[in-house]
Amino acid sequence: MHWIKRIVDEILARNDPQIVIHTGKTPSGPIHIGAEREQFICSAIQRELKNRGYESIFNFIIDSYDPLKSIPVGLEIPKGFEENIGRPLSQVPDPYGCHESYAVHFSEEFIQYQDELGVNPNIIYAHELYRRKEMKNAIRIVLKNLELIKEIRNKYIGNEEDWNPVMVVCENCGKIASKEKEVSPNKLDWWNLDRDLAKYRCLVCGYEGIGRISDLQLKLSWRVDWAAKWAIFNVSCEPAGKDHCVKGGAYDMALEVCSKLFGYKGPLKVPYEWLTLGGKAMKTHKGITFTPKEWLEIAPPEAMRFMILNVDPMRHIEFLPERIPDIVDGFDRLERIYFGLEKLSSEENFQYYKDLYELCIMSNIPSRPPIRLPYRYCIIMVQLENLLEMEKILKKTIDYLKKLSGVQPSNEDIEDAKRRLKMAKRWLELYAPENIKFKISMEKPIYRPSQEEKEFIRSLILLIERDLSENELQNEIFNTARAYGLEVGRAFSIIYKIILGSDKGPRLAPLLMALDRDWLLSRLKSVL
Repeated sequence: MHWIKRIVDEILARNDPQIVIHTGKTPSGPIHIGAEREQFICSAIQRELKNRGYESIFNFIIDSYDPLKSIPVGLEIPKGFEENIGRPLSQVPDPYGCHESYAVHFSEEFIQYQDELGVNPNIIYAHELYRRKEMKNAIRIVLKNLELIKEIRNKYIGNEEDWNPVMVVCENCGKIASKEKEVSPNKLDWWNLDRDLAKYRCLVCGYEGIGRISDLQLKLSWRVDWAAKWAIFNVSCEPAGKDHCVKGGAYDMALEVCSKLFGYKGPLKVPYEWLTLGGKAMKTHKGITFTPKEWLEIAPPEAMRFMILNVDPMRHIEFLPERIPDIVDGFDRLERIYFGLEKLSSEENFQYYKDLYELCIMSNIPSRPPIRLPYRYCIIMVQLENLLEMEKILKKTIDYLKKLSGVQPSNEDIEDAKRRLKMAKRWLELYAPENIKFKISMEKPIYRPSQEEKEFIRSLILLIERDLSENELQNEIFNTARAYGLEVGRAFSIIYKIILGSDKGPRLAPLLMALDRDWLLSRLKSVL
């Protein structure tokens, strides 16, 4: 059983009158694909619920009211922009001048790709949510029950006499927190709920302000904020990182606050492990990111869903851009299994793969198996532009698709192939290891084969003239090399020297099949 089914079973066991799924993110800079793990878990839960006949609401909370704590490494900013540290992200100007705020810029940069990735949540900005009466009432509840909430906090974090979870944006300098070594929020120091009044002193500029609770810009500290949102929206399930979900951690404290202060039991806790980039935790403030935009430039969206949803949430995922061909191959194999085009090993479970494929595909399940151009073939084809014109590359691509399936590829198949060629070209430019790259030498080969090697080359010419499949050609080259007493590595090296002017190259059979046959035959014959 896929792990999503287990989570959905637990959600349904709650018997909530309405199923609400939540996730959230602070737009402190470019939002990386690690955030997609949470998005995809929620998306998959919603799909499984729908398959069982249950409607649900999926909300994505943008924590735009959090303070700007630092400038992410590598972010280009105008002179003096650091003065905005301590302001709510929704009130920090967009450093690029194209959105209404810093928060909206980096949120929209992430949100705009979610539909393409098969994720369709309701977007809720926290700075707008805090204007609503529900959040103002939650703040009043917190102030009324401050001693109780302090008792709860002391169990999880420890005693702090002057702690107050209600933060305030200064009316004078516009900051919600000061930042020296650590972030210190502005807090209320007096309030009267009967008169709906509150007073504060700004830690940044020293301004002393007083105003109505309904008018002041107030915010709850994050664990209490979390609990208030759960209660306001009656959240059924919210995934969260493993650090928050440990026993006695932030999630447990928020659950207790939610229950004892706001009278709601809180959501089902779904912990997940990190998705790291080359072994390093992705952190926006350190500039260690890989964004959805960067992914979609080099790989299909289904492949990202496959990479994440194929792994139990509590297993770590290590992502390397160099591994994109393997990840895309993995999705393509999943699709072939789903349509019965590839057999499973005795240890593999078809139902698991069926469920996984249906979670990975973007919208409706195709009525017939799509004909996918293998990513590794794309990698070879896009490196032949100095030899073949793009028109010829596309013609060879369509012929290859036809050979793969035995049927005429549809327009959708051809467009998908074009997208993959474009992605592979970008991947080669940015992330491909050097041993993957090659360039066809346009000069006449200088290699002079021995008599025995010439016989091998003549036999290779005969193989190329036959209409063999990729696997058949690869196997026949092995057999032919052995028949002439050539070590296989030596035989391959001979062919690479003739074609590339180098000892090494990509997998041989796909390269030979990608080349123009007349050019290839002429090239091989030129050394005889």
